[in-house]
Amino acid sequence: MRKRAILIVMLLAAGALVLTCQRQRPLVLGFAGQLTGTFSDLGVQGRNGATLAVEEINQAGGVAGRQLKLLAVDDGNTPDAALAGDESLLDAGAVAIIGHMTSSQTMAVLPMAESRGALLVSPTTATPTLTAKKDLFFRLIPDNSSWAAALAEFALKSRRIERVYVLGDSDNTAYTASFNKAFVQRFQALGGMISAAREFSSKARPDWKALVEDAASSGAQAVVLTASARDVAEFAKARALARVDMHILCPTWPYTREILVAGGESVEGIIFATSYTEENDTPRFKSFQHRYQARFGWEPNFAAAYSYEAVLLLAKALEITGGKRRGLEDALTSTGTIQGVIGDFSLDQYGDVSRGTFLVTIEQGRFKTVRKPGE
Repeated sequence: MRKRAILIVMLLAAGALVLTCQRQRPLVLGFAGQLTGTFSDLGVQGRNGATLAVEEINQAGGVAGRQLKLLAVDDGNTPDAALAGDESLLDAGAVAIIGHMTSSQTMAVLPMAESRGALLVSPTTATPTLTAKKDLFFRLIPDNSSWAAALAEFALKSRRIERVYVLGDSDNTAYTASFNKAFVQRFQALGGMISAAREFSSKARPDWKALVEDAASSGAQAVVLTASARDVAEFAKARALARVDMHILCPTWPYTREILVAGGESVEGIIFATSYTEENDTPRFKSFQHRYQARFGWEPNFAAAYSYEAVLLLAKALEITGGKRRGLEDALTSTGTIQGVIGDFSLDQYGDVSRGTFLVTIEQGRFKTVRKPGE
């Protein structure tokens, strides 16, 4: 009888130990983005923003009694590398993957993620192809069609630009094709004209001089250039060398400090349509800027801010599920309003977010907001 009692006590103790270990085991979050190469200004800043959020949440006690652990992979800016990276994160026990940072990479991994029941929470995937879909994809950035319409209206009504040349990077066609199509539709509806539409591959090392000459010969007053910061900077430098007087209009993608470093004076005056501005005077944003710069040594961009907010969203949803993967997709769309660093936000039933559009330019080597939402 005494032996049986001892056995029961030992079993209960072992069960308690297992339960304690489970509670103490970190909750793994994955991050997947381009950490090297042409688009790494998004991936590195995105990883850093997520890292800062995880560190601060852990310092405050973690989530559901457990610490968070962030595992980051370089998705290589290729579909194969993205798939391999996501598989490794899921095999390591990630309850969700923060990523990817470009629309083409997200589209490449989505079928695999759906088949494995994996949640993707993207800071910067803006293709409207994924809007209003009931799936396992969630995002912190609105789709790019709203920026395209706002940019078309601003170009025609405020800058008197009536003829444009449309150019996009075919290596991220899920983003570039949708943005350029939405711009063209709105621009033409307002009476604007499209002189030509072209694509290039950033991986193939474009002939920027030839592209500038083609745009100039088309008679366009401006180029709608949907590409990375480094590629936009290269086009701008080629434009300056050719002494071509032509505006450059862009979506959010190249709106990072990389364009200032790579482009110098040649990128002055570029206009970006974006849902983010550095000229955000709210205490929350200013505090985030200060903490990020103190941690990483440079200022955050939109990818860093959205990635930070992605971790906030996941942390709140995991509190709802008690730290479990089960039910996390429903929790993500039922968190209510979250106090983000950019501003308050929430996701709709499809996992999409709504934010206003800013028009931003470069003036004396700094980003400057020229129009706020609603103006």
